[in-house]
Amino acid sequence: MIFEKRLEIILDTLKEFRQVSNKILIDKLDISESTLRRDLDFLEQRGEIKRVHGGAILTNVEFEEKSYDKNIVLNIDKKCNIAKKASNLIGNSKYIFLDAGTTTNLLIDYLDKDINVVTNGIMHIDKLNKKKIKTILLGGLVKSKTNVTIGEKTILELSSFNFDIAFIGANGYANGEFTTHDPSEAKIKRLAIERSRKAYILADSSKKNRIYFSKICSINEVDLIREDL
Repeated sequence: MIFEKRLEIILDTLKEFRQVSNKILIDKLDISESTLRRDLDFLEQRGEIKRVHGGAILTNVEFEEKSYDKNIVLNIDKKCNIAKKASNLIGNSKYIFLDAGTTTNLLIDYLDKDINVVTNGIMHIDKLNKKKIKTILLGGLVKSKTNVTIGEKTILELSSFNFDIAFIGANGYANGEFTTHDPSEAKIKRLAIERSRKAYILADSSKKNRIYFSKICSINEVDLIREDL
């Protein structure tokens, strides 16, 4: 296989899976380890990939996971606009999954108390209680950085509900996919989408063309609400 074709296959594989082991690439390309090493070195020098232990990742994969406290002060006007638009989509929906996050937190300001909310977002509880909205907080392991519950207990409890509508946060959207930093959080978001009759991603334009490690879903599985739509 010629050099240029090998590079194309390596990049296409990384775009699909984001992180790929050397073994998978060697098998896929049917080349030696030394040949793969030279190909990866070339792509890394060109700035297209980053070598990691036992494999490679795309260089445009975001590594930083912002805390809830840092996120809440960013793009407030845009997030408020998105929250207001999202509230207009609720209609007669009674059972809502409210994902963790700063934009979904602002959505609470527009919610009517005659609904039922299920969430893994600890940051939402005070607001929901003050508005006297019936709320179920999913149990599980508390992740303090993003102020959420995650893990098998969270998944198990979420699996027992069905929703009219789900509002989901995402850290990035690019290449027809929505992504987030933590696989555990991505799994919860995916399940909530599957358990909902209708699902919306709330993401401001700063998230565009950003790719994070964990895929939430494809763009054809949900509708995107952003400030300029």
